[in-house]
Amino acid sequence: MATNTVTGNLICSDGTNIPLNAELAEGTESDLTTSTVYTVSAQNVGDFAPGKTVTHALVSSDNGAGYCYILSQGLVAALIPYSVKGAVTNGSPALCQPYTLRAGDKVRYMNNTAADREAAMSCYTARGVSRIFVVTPTGGATNVLVDLQTGNNIGDTLQGDRIIKVMGTSVDGSKIETQGFFTVDALGNVVGTSSATNPIVQQPEFSSCSIPIALNYKAQFLTNA
Repeated sequence: MATNTVTGNLICSDGTNIPLNAELAEGTESDLTTSTVYTVSAQNVGDFAPGKTVTHALVSSDNGAGYCYILSQGLVAALIPYSVKGAVTNGSPALCQPYTLRAGDKVRYMNNTAADREAAMSCYTARGVSRIFVVTPTGGATNVLVDLQTGNNIGDTLQGDRIIKVMGTSVDGSKIETQGFFTVDALGNVVGTSSATNPIVQQPEFSSCSIPIALNYKAQFLTNA
């Protein structure tokens, strides 16, 4: 399996920078540790800088980018902006909400190949919940994005909450026949949308929104191939 160098940087509220760098396998979600060039030894971020509050961050890889987040005690604790090298236009985008690192916290990154069709929808809610929903299309279909950790639909995971910031990514481009990703209610009515930015050609960004979520709601998009 091919590998490539994934790099990143976390900026903290006190001005501290935490450089990240690791050789990661493509097609596999992996830990992204601190850069040995600047931090002597490769460490997970929570062990390197416990108590530091991260306010801005960016992670980038060579060919494809699936998603990125801070894992804390088994949960998605913070969403990390990401892109493919060469498409970066903002080297230090703000997090949806500042996050204070705890011992054991890890940056997790999905380092995709350029051809990997995995789509991801990173969501931050009014209750301060961060979740990621993913799906990999294989042809013309209605593709339902499901919770990265549980496999549940968005309505099961975020029932009674409201998405206030969202970032969507997909390499499918003209294969997508909806306006990005749609969130639909139990009757199939569209209640919200998200962009589906190709991270190979444009740096994805979080956008503000107001998408209510209830039981049996789904996040989905249509593809023609």
